Amino acid sequence: MSRYKLLAMDIDGTLVDSRAEFRPAAREALRRAVDAGLRVVLCTGRRYRTAVPIAQEAGIALPIICHSGALVKNTATHATVYAQPLAGETLELLMASLADLGLTPLAFTDTYEHGTDFYVERDATLTRYHEDYLVKNAGWYAAVGSLRRDLPAPVIQVCTFGELNELRERQAQLRQRLGGLTTCHLLHSAKYLGNFLEFQSGSASKWAALCSLLDSYGIAPDEVVAIGDDENDISMLRAAGLGVAMGNAAPAVKSAAHVVAPSNDDDGVARVIDKLLQDA
Repeated sequence: MSRYKLLAMDIDGTLVDSRAEFRPAAREALRRAVDAGLRVVLCTGRRYRTAVPIAQEAGIALPIICHSGALVKNTATHATVYAQPLAGETLELLMASLADLGLTPLAFTDTYEHGTDFYVERDATLTRYHEDYLVKNAGWYAAVGSLRRDLPAPVIQVCTFGELNELRERQAQLRQRLGGLTTCHLLHSAKYLGNFLEFQSGSASKWAALCSLLDSYGIAPDEVVAIGDDENDISMLRAAGLGVAMGNAAPAVKSAAHVVAPSNDDDGVARVIDKLLQDA
């Protein structure tokens, strides 16, 4: 019997390939893992609405960790299991800091049941990266007068978009100004133009969200295999019993892992799962 009981799986750059496609080899490997008795939990930077189809296609019925750990929702009922919203004072400081640097934010809330996932200010200055994101998510957002005053629920995540070099510089400035009040990840998705900075509560992480589930499953941290490729995966790669970085991961992510798998274009997830099942 394998010592591992739960597979914590990132989506973009890990489970899907560089074209954001869910390859048959990965999908079938996940199903083999579930059939063999492994619990599979998706742990993604995506918002809930865009993560659910992957879970459904893979036949995964467990909760989904989304927004890089700031929110966990039950896929059967869409109920919220765990949330780490941004505190009001932190949100004010974050919004002021973004404005000072000329960065336009989008604010995400836990309002899936209302059909709206995020908000933008009506008079916001939009870059082509923002416009690309809004076009590809038409119908799932609303324009409001103020992201600080006119939202129907607490803010789970804030994002902004831009060129990699610009955002890398801004990330350093914002981390210095905000300290540990927020997380600040610089990420890329094959689905969208450019790169994006995402902000969550400083207490939010994929690993913290996963730990909120482990006790109910009767699973210890060293019985977890975590697989990922980007900054927001580092917390779970370091803490899991086995942390696996994808071959396409950044050097810092690989350094945080115990082992490095083939890339997402080389069916790395399928190979990891097959090795786990062979060793069981």
